[in-house]
Amino acid sequence: MRYDEAANFLLDLQRYRPRAGTDATAALLDALGDPHEGPRYVQVAGSNGKGSTARLLERVLREAGLDVGLYTSPHFDDLRERVRVNGRVVPKSAVAAFARAAKPHVVDAAAAGRAPTFFETMTGLALWHFGREDVDVAVLEVGIGGKFDATSVVDPEAAAVTSVTLEHTGVLGDTVEEIATDKAHVAPENENALVTATTGDALDAVRAQAGDVLTVGPGGDVRTSYGGAVSPVESLVTVETEGFAVETRLPLLGAYQATNAGVAVALARQLADVDEATVARGLRNATWPGRFEVMGREPLVVLDGAHNPGACEALADTLAEFDGEYDDLHLVFGAMNDKDHAGMADALPTPASLYTCVPATQRSEDRDVLARVFGGRGVEDVHAISSVEAAVDRAVDAAGEDDLVLVTGSLYAVAEARARWTRTFTETDVDGLDDARAALERTDVTPPGVWRMRGKGVHRVVRTRVQKRQASYLKEELLSLGGECAISGLNDQVEGNLDVALMGTLAQFKRLCGKLDGQPYGLSVLADDLRDSLGIETGAGGDGTGGAGGADGEKPAYPWEDEGTAVMGILNCTPDSFHDGGEYAAVEDAVERAEEMVEAGADVVDVGGESTRPGAEPVAAEEEISRVVPVIERISDFDCLVSVDTMKAEVARAALEAGADILNDVTGLEDPAMRFVAAEYDAPLVVMHSLNAPVDPDESVDYDDVVDDVVAELRERVLLAEKAGVEEVIVDPGIGFAKSEGENFEILQRTDELHALGCPVLVGHSHKSMWAAADAYPDDGGYATVAGTALAADRGADIVRVHDVAENVAAVNAVEATKRGADADDT
Repeated sequence: MRYDEAANFLLDLQRYRPRAGTDATAALLDALGDPHEGPRYVQVAGSNGKGSTARLLERVLREAGLDVGLYTSPHFDDLRERVRVNGRVVPKSAVAAFARAAKPHVVDAAAAGRAPTFFETMTGLALWHFGREDVDVAVLEVGIGGKFDATSVVDPEAAAVTSVTLEHTGVLGDTVEEIATDKAHVAPENENALVTATTGDALDAVRAQAGDVLTVGPGGDVRTSYGGAVSPVESLVTVETEGFAVETRLPLLGAYQATNAGVAVALARQLADVDEATVARGLRNATWPGRFEVMGREPLVVLDGAHNPGACEALADTLAEFDGEYDDLHLVFGAMNDKDHAGMADALPTPASLYTCVPATQRSEDRDVLARVFGGRGVEDVHAISSVEAAVDRAVDAAGEDDLVLVTGSLYAVAEARARWTRTFTETDVDGLDDARAALERTDVTPPGVWRMRGKGVHRVVRTRVQKRQASYLKEELLSLGGECAISGLNDQVEGNLDVALMGTLAQFKRLCGKLDGQPYGLSVLADDLRDSLGIETGAGGDGTGGAGGADGEKPAYPWEDEGTAVMGILNCTPDSFHDGGEYAAVEDAVERAEEMVEAGADVVDVGGESTRPGAEPVAAEEEISRVVPVIERISDFDCLVSVDTMKAEVARAALEAGADILNDVTGLEDPAMRFVAAEYDAPLVVMHSLNAPVDPDESVDYDDVVDDVVAELRERVLLAEKAGVEEVIVDPGIGFAKSEGENFEILQRTDELHALGCPVLVGHSHKSMWAAADAYPDDGGYATVAGTALAADRGADIVRVHDVAENVAAVNAVEATKRGADADDT
């Protein structure tokens, strides 16, 4: 079974209405051989805050060294987002394997009138995957209520009820007390108390049902306090209980998030031996999209998935923290048709302008209905827009630099708005039918579609994700222009986005963008994004990477902004690095080596004080600083930029103070302070795709497509850096880090596709063990590395990171000379 078939099979189960009880989920797991037995489980129930709490807990437990599964809902863009292990979404191959195993039971159950629902089956997928991956702990966000929710098929070791408001009254009860009682059924049957942030009548009902409870809040057993926003992207929180106190920054804003953090800390202490430092670092690393997420600064753009009056009240309180820091509020609002729109409108502050919109789901409320609701509450400047993306575009265009644009009303609206910042266009070199076939298969196009359309892809192929209604329009228009749009076989998906492969000449893409201008459903916004990616009518270089050189012919600020590929020389001031460990541990030797590299043509010298080779021992920050700072101080005036290769923000700060220009973080921002240090010093930041550094030689990672997966996972890390204020982010795909030999070569072959992230691309392939495939490891002469540099440069790498500078500078120069010759012939 292919992934598109598996996903369609799962999504098709949405036709079955939700029902109370765990029997269907239990029967499905029984048919699969009870694969979920083994991990310890945590259930997080509640009306609001349960998703954030689950994420906070998951990140703290991972920081404690545990393998952790996370099950949440709904998804933003892809159903696989609901199921994660150690932060990575469930692979497509695993979804296909699960569907293949589960389908016979589901069909038999449906024939008997007992078909499991979409949520029940997705819960089965999550538990199946967690068992198969042998996680230590799995954190489950409860869907509705607690007593009869599908997640209650497990016996939790710990559980929580975050909050209780009137919701799903037709299922859970007509009063807060009835709803609280239902949710409290998640209480564990062991010695662990049920953790809860409920108050008043809801708390009384929870106590009556669960018995032993641990309360969280300003006056609870676990005391929490909120210190307010310390920046647009972080707040200060304190969590205290007997003999334990943590004060940390949280990448989530709002007083309610301090309470959520308190619930997560209480649960973590029931599950693992965690100290204050581990908890603080875990909480600060716990990003959660769409929860008061700041996406832009001028104007300030905030996405928040508040979807009921209680959540809107909390959102209004958080907005009040920014009172006086913005002029006018521009509200983009799209909600589901079963929500209390009047209550939500009353809870939110009155905006200067309102843009109602319709998320692409059948449950969405009509834009005119929402406009009428807000218009009756004093909002005068009201615009009813067909799509979320178009509404966001209108609001951002209308807002001044000192205004605030807020997108809220539902997670569906937030998900569609977020595409403005997360959408990528992956351009693929297509030299023949085999390349076209591979590009289409990566888009999950069905086999007949691949066979029919592969011939049309032998020029420019651009892969991206769009809404289903956008995909249909793109196909119609591209066909009319002589091009083609291949759509993922995942065509039964009503909500979220689909992969598409757009195929045509640049001239056809240019005409397409013109036809999309002024069209509904956010297509005009898509046209602008496509122009930027392809360099159409933007004055860019025309290759989708943004062109070269500074504005008005100014000298570029960094060497990788000029035409060609910059060379970064590696300077290991360590006794144990895999290639040259110990050679440059002495300061004088390191300085002399740096001089040699600069004379040989290095644009950047990358100074490292801690090895990431397999089996390398961690180095304390003080020791690492003592290794790199004296060298950086000596070479900071050389005719090159100086980079520091470090995983620690403390070392990064010391290096920048000593004269370093660039931060190179091989962990991809595992130290939550790293991005803020880079922003503070206005330093370029290299973000590498790395699931584990130092390298674990026994680590095996299941990639569906290594390049696509790396791009998707780096996209969120790049966003994290940008939201902290980092202006120049460089991406490194992490060759040699949690990738097989073949996957490393696949990345090198498809280097150009990494430009989908809109960032300069660094390739670090020097003397890596991958060259054993070419009988060249250890690569003492550097010949294989030089060949790799030529390949990377030819495929658009902006920077190559190498040990042997002179040889690799020659390789880069040869590639550039070849390109100049080809360009001269073209003219």
